[in-house]
Amino acid sequence: MSKKRIKDLAEIALVAAIYFVLTVIFSSISFLPLQFRVGEITKSIVVFNKKYAISMMIGNFFANLFSPFAGTMELIFMPLSNLIGCTIGYYIGRATHKLVGVVFVALWIAASVGITLNISANIPFIPTFLSVGLAETVLLVTGYFLLFTIEKKGVVKFDR
Repeated sequence: MSKKRIKDLAEIALVAAIYFVLTVIFSSISFLPLQFRVGEITKSIVVFNKKYAISMMIGNFFANLFSPFAGTMELIFMPLSNLIGCTIGYYIGRATHKLVGVVFVALWIAASVGITLNISANIPFIPTFLSVGLAETVLLVTGYFLLFTIEKKGVVKFDR
């Protein structure tokens, strides 16, 4: 295996672990219908490099093991939804502006959570979508500006 491939795998694992730890540490607000997953702040990294969509799928799967709603929807649908939404968000951000990609990802995840909680716990979709959408947008936009600033200062380059 090439050094680049090993480095990519290590970076994917690191970002997944950061997402997981931030989500589980703040589990009291991470798994409610009106969830505010602090780990989502890391999700903005996907608009800089699509490889991190895999990180979000892995981190989401492991974090969801700690969810009181853990089941098929949380452990299969949501990780796959993260992979798909983050990948699409990367391409939207690339075609328009990274910030547009970030907002797309936030709304995609809000819709996915709304569907998941509606099916698994009979929680109404619209209020869940709106509350999670607001939280996701705040977290992902904040994450975007943090990552953009870090990259601009030359601390790290995400887009390689």
